[in-house]
Amino acid sequence: MVATDLTMRRDFSRTTTVGLAIALFGLPLLSGAIRALRMTLHPLVPIALQWSLLGLVVGLSIGVEGRSLRSFGVRAPSRRDAIPLFAAAVLGFLALAATGPLIDALGLPERRVTGLDIDRVGVGVAVASAVTIGVVEETLYRGYAVERLAEHTGSVRLAGGISWAVFSLSHAVGWRLGDLLQVSLAALVFTLAYLYRRSLVPVVGAHVAIWLFGVLGAVYG
Repeated sequence: MVATDLTMRRDFSRTTTVGLAIALFGLPLLSGAIRALRMTLHPLVPIALQWSLLGLVVGLSIGVEGRSLRSFGVRAPSRRDAIPLFAAAVLGFLALAATGPLIDALGLPERRVTGLDIDRVGVGVAVASAVTIGVVEETLYRGYAVERLAEHTGSVRLAGGISWAVFSLSHAVGWRLGDLLQVSLAALVFTLAYLYRRSLVPVVGAHVAIWLFGVLGAVYG
């Protein structure tokens, strides 16, 4: 019985390691592969691939680790989520928008694009992409990664720092230095909001809201 328990713990540890690897590096590897192969994909394909990565991590967590959705930050929305959601949305937007003059002053290169390419994919796909980005990135980096790293390191702050650093650096695939500065500041806001509530509700809501604001700006701006 003891040997079986030890084997199960080792298996769960391996599974957690695999899950962390996918959560932290799956999206940038996917993006890098598409760029390296110069693949022209239907706009819905990247969205489906992102959801597939999320589904794989969730499946490993529930089916192999034997964890619940709460183990990576899934909580029922509550009134206490309203203020951190609003604060994260406002501060995250400011991190992206208000840093423009600083980037210009430092002469840092940037793409100055939203990444949604609405003229090519259409508003519907852009909205689907905005929702996908918010849900998938926050669940993988803020939910699963922070909670599992906190278990391994014994420090939720260290876990948040590692997740923030990897998330920021992962955008080096296809993004320029000015963009990375903006993304890292926005990611810091989301990370702090998650550590405050330990719930995905505020950070997913804020992340999706910012991207949807970008869609509206592209359509009506």
